[in-house]
Amino acid sequence: MSVRPDPLQELLELQERMNRLFDETLGRERLEEPAVLHGTWVPVADVFETPDTYIVEIELPGLGRDEIEIQAQADQLVVRGERRASRTTRPEVFHRLERRHGPFARAFRFPEEVEPDRVGAEFADGLLRLSVPKAASRRSTHVRVERSQ
Repeated sequence: MSVRPDPLQELLELQERMNRLFDETLGRERLEEPAVLHGTWVPVADVFETPDTYIVEIELPGLGRDEIEIQAQADQLVVRGERRASRTTRPEVFHRLERRHGPFARAFRFPEEVEPDRVGAEFADGLLRLSVPKAASRRSTHVRVERSQ
């Protein structure tokens, strides 16, 4: 019995390829090993900022914290890893295969430099939450002007 193509899955794969194409074409320079940043799947992520920190949340279900590599420098953060297929069950006939497996990489560039040595990472229930402090020298500060006598 063969597996019929799933039109929704094909559309999602096309969207993923288009996103990669735009990222490659319009993206700025990356950290070392540009080819490594092309994985077989792309985990979804949210990025937002507070006055002192960028927060990056990435969904990584099925991974352990030892299977994730995080690299930060200057104004960029790269998260890499690999989700392996389950070895416990290998049915002979698949009716639907939607979960993606294999290597992945996500790169995030920030509008200002960050402090790589102070990046914090929490991983619980398949959600990786990274706290990326902004570099102190680049943050704006308020200067009080004194009256001269």
